[in-house]
This record gives sequence, C-alpha cells and structure tokens, in this order.
Amino acid sequence: MRIAHVAAEVHPFAMTGGLGGVVGSLPGALSAAGHEVAVFMPYYSRRVGAGVEWLPGTFSTPEGEQFGVASARLAGGSCPVYMIAREGIFDRDGIYGPSDWEAYPDNPLRFSFFSRAVLEAVKALGQQWDVVHCHDWHAGLIPVYCKLRGGPPTVLTIHNLAFQGRFPAAQFAATGLPPSLFAVDGLEFYGDLSFLKGGILFADRITTVSPTYAREILSPGCGRGLEGVLETRRNAISGILNGIDCDLWGPEDDPSISTWYTVSSLRNRRACRDDLLQLGELNAPRGAAVAGIVSRLTSQKGMDMAVPVLEEMMESGRICVAAVGTGERALEDEFTRLSRQYPGSFFYRCSYDEALSRKIYAGSDFFLMPSRFEPCGLSQMIAMRYGSVPLARRTGGLADTIVPASAEGNGFLFDGDDPEDMRAVMEDLLQVFADRRKWLSIVRRAMDTDNSWDSRVPEYEEVYSKAVSASGGV
Repeated sequence: MRIAHVAAEVHPFAMTGGLGGVVGSLPGALSAAGHEVAVFMPYYSRRVGAGVEWLPGTFSTPEGEQFGVASARLAGGSCPVYMIAREGIFDRDGIYGPSDWEAYPDNPLRFSFFSRAVLEAVKALGQQWDVVHCHDWHAGLIPVYCKLRGGPPTVLTIHNLAFQGRFPAAQFAATGLPPSLFAVDGLEFYGDLSFLKGGILFADRITTVSPTYAREILSPGCGRGLEGVLETRRNAISGILNGIDCDLWGPEDDPSISTWYTVSSLRNRRACRDDLLQLGELNAPRGAAVAGIVSRLTSQKGMDMAVPVLEEMMESGRICVAAVGTGERALEDEFTRLSRQYPGSFFYRCSYDEALSRKIYAGSDFFLMPSRFEPCGLSQMIAMRYGSVPLARRTGGLADTIVPASAEGNGFLFDGDDPEDMRAVMEDLLQVFADRRKWLSIVRRAMDTDNSWDSRVPEYEEVYSKAVSASGGV
C-alpha cells in the first residue's frame, strides 16, 4: 500500500514527547514490510536546520496560501519526510507555543493551513496514496477536508485525548470550512472549536495507542468530554500498542552507555549501573536498588504521588534515585528539593537530555512510571529493553505491556492513586530485588519482551484495509 503519515512532530527533526517517537519509527517499520511510505510534517526552521533539500517551485493551497516543501529522510533512510514551510507560521522557537505551558494564539490558523498544505503537496507529488494516516489534533482537519473536497481514505490516531485542539469559536473561520460544520454534529464542542472532534467524526478509521486506552476513552473521565462522540464511532476504533525502534534503542550497541550488554551478558550491565552512580554522585548502600525516572514531571505522570514514597525509601537507605525531566514548576521544585536534601541519594537534572536518559535506562535497577493515565507509554518499553524493571500504575498501555512478576511477568503494577498503593508494590519489588536469582529472571523476561514495531505492523495493515473499504475504495 501507499501510506502517507502526517504529524506535527517527527523524530529526529522535532520532538516533544511520544508522538514524535512513534511517527519517527512506525513509517520505517511499514516500509520494511514492503509498503511505500512517506511522512509529512511542518518545517520548523529553528529546529530542523540544515541538511534538507528543497523541492523546486512554489506550492499553493486552493485558498491561495503559498508554501515551500523541504525534504529529508528518516533515520536509516527508510522513508522520505516532506516538510511544509511557510514564513511566519513555523519559523518559531516552539512547536506549539513559546513554552511547554503556553500555546501560540494562532495555532488554529497554523495547523489548519498545515492540513490544507499537506493535501496539496500530496497531489503535487503525483503519488496516489491509498491512505493518509493522521496523528493527533494537529492533523485532525485532514479527514474533514478529504471528505468535503475529495481525498484519500484517512486513519486518525489519538495519542492522548487530553490534547484536543480546542479553540474559541471565533477561530473557526481560520479553518476555511463551511459555517454549517460548526454544529453539534460537526466541529462544535461545548461552544468551542475542536480539531480532534472533526477528525473523530470524519476519519474512516480511528486508532488509539493501546487496547486498554481504546476502552478507557469510551468512559466518562477518560473520554475528556468526547466519550459520547467516540461512542458513535465505536465500531471504527481499534487499539494498537505503540512499539519502539529496536535499532534506535538497545543496550547491545548504544553509544551513550559505558558498556554494551545483552540478555546473555547481564554481568556487563553492572558497569552501566556504576557509571550512573558515579555520574549522579550517588552512594547506594549495599543491597539498595537504583530507581530510574525519565519523564515529564506532571500530575498525569503521577510524580506528585511518587515524592513521599521516594523520600521514605531514601531515608531508610533502601533506594537511590536518578531522574531527568521537566514539567510543572511545583514538581520541578520538589525534585530539586529532594536532590538538595538527599545529595547522595537523589540525582536530578531538570532538562530533556537523551544521552542521560539512556544512561538511566541502562543503569537503573527499576524504572518508575506511576501514571494516573497513560495512553500507551514508550518509556516502560525502552526501560525493559535495557533491563530496568518497570514499576507502574495499571492503566492504558502500561496495563497492556507489563505483566506482574507474581505471574512470571516482566514488572510490577499497582492500582489506586494514593502514595500508599505505590509504596506497597515498591515493598514487594524490593523484597524480590533482595533475591538475585529471582530478580535476574524478571530482568531477562523484561529484556525478552517483544515491543518492536514489527509485531504491530499486521494490525495497522488491517486498519488501513478497513479504511479503504469504508471509504468505498478497492
């Protein structure tokens, strides 16, 4: 099949979280399976920089908006990446706003233009795409334009329903859509405009990033107000777990870690643990476990729940912690406080640092991910690949990828959202950690877990076929 992926961020060109990682790796897996795949994204001139080639000529949307198209390739050269460029729209410091917590006020104009431009670029490139795969609200209008103006079948993937592309009603004019679509059975959402709602209603098929999350979003709370709309499309929704690029993430050849190792040479992992302890100036008492955290520091990620548990465990000398990440100011301040109050037990770097993240995956004994909700999660999969045993809350993709160690599984899960719930399962983990033979069995099972994209490709192939059938295609 010929498949075009559309997203606001794509690793390694621009990335703020899991979305960029997924779109930077899934297309390559589809290409390896024999499909013709291309990726479309905005051209963020201040992030992408040099190393792109420009397609000749100037392109234009039906509304007369002119734009250029730059091209590059995904890592490994697996797929072409086409970048939509327009002065004053994407040449800014941030992708979505000047900071993580502030959005650009003209985002409706930016991403509605992006959607229109992508469809024109698809036509101009002269390729007949079987499916356009749209990721999150930023590409949520593409299914709408395709239905109204004629276009390929579309698939919409919801990576996180918390982000809906919701804007004041006055911004609807920026979409260029007929006013009749600003209605309850269209893009109107409690008096506002919702890009994601448009995508949900008009896409031929919808996917989420895990089977559990696909069920959760049909319920109040997890549905974020869209559960009723999603219920009308229930039969078009599939939950497919994200995967990780095992060529990009793996301890057997990672240049960022001190020693390479595999599941059959776990003794070498000790050097990575020692390296992390030295880097963080951590003094781990004999028998203490090293906890790793690579996360956005938000209440969604459950990090406020983790603070009192970590403090208690550090005071008793049973764990030390290596953490990296940014997020809510209050939690950044809490992690900074812990690093100052427990200088030999808590190491924290307030930044996005991929090299350090890799050292934490490779050097920590267990990986903490107590998310209150987690559509899929990639960090627990990466942690398992490196032999860091995940401890997580049972929700979304965490529930789908982690099997409790008590059931001969690869990690530890807890229910509830109280620190006591987390503390209880951490006690269980530390008891098992004290038995090296049992612990290494869990580590090996974690490392042997197949979270590669190869195992997910057949499910996407089925979704694409259903999208073509639903649109009336062949």
